Amino acid sequence: MKQNSDESNDFKTLSQLGQNYQAKRQLQKALAYSKKAYELVKTEADSDDLIVALVNMGAIYWDMSQLRKATKLFQDSLLIVERIGDNVGRRMLYSIIGISSWRMGEFVKAIELFEEALKASSEAKIEYERTQLVPPWKYEILQVVMVRGIATLKNRIQIARNQHDSVRILLPTFSMLPLMLFTGQKEAIPSLLKEIVPLAKELKRNKILDTITALEKIIRV
Repeated sequence: MKQNSDESNDFKTLSQLGQNYQAKRQLQKALAYSKKAYELVKTEADSDDLIVALVNMGAIYWDMSQLRKATKLFQDSLLIVERIGDNVGRRMLYSIIGISSWRMGEFVKAIELFEEALKASSEAKIEYERTQLVPPWKYEILQVVMVRGIATLKNRIQIARNQHDSVRILLPTFSMLPLMLFTGQKEAIPSLLKEIVPLAKELKRNKILDTITALEKIIRV
């Protein structure tokens, strides 16, 4: 039992070091520590620690914009949370996988994933409040990278405004929509749409307009 306890402590230490380096934007170091943490728990089927390890590595790749690698790790995590019936995990992972698809221009797939995330959201809220058995700390890093993504996009938008560049205003503003939705800032979406839709029409970005129509149907803004 002592050995298992020591390994658990090592896992937590390595995981925390990975997140610390990620916060400092030292992503290669963050990945190295997160991979070491994963090696300690990779044989623990359906464990919380395995979910954390996969999510942490995925979040680092997501910050690196290596979205295919990130998505694969998030999907591996999702397989576990589906098996154990973790609706908080379903909400978070469907959200981040959907946003990854959105970032890669796979908008139809992203909308389908958002529908799954939204379906899990009410179930997750009820489940967590009733049982307190599903600690949100497992997925905290996903919220962190989403919020950081919003800050990055806002900076890009501000630079584009200063340069009066319509395309560079449109694309990051459009990219921000699902991030706002899944970080609890849905109320900001209508004002974003008021800017996005006229720009998309002006620039004849019909794919963006079609995607917005599909998104509006599922989020009812």
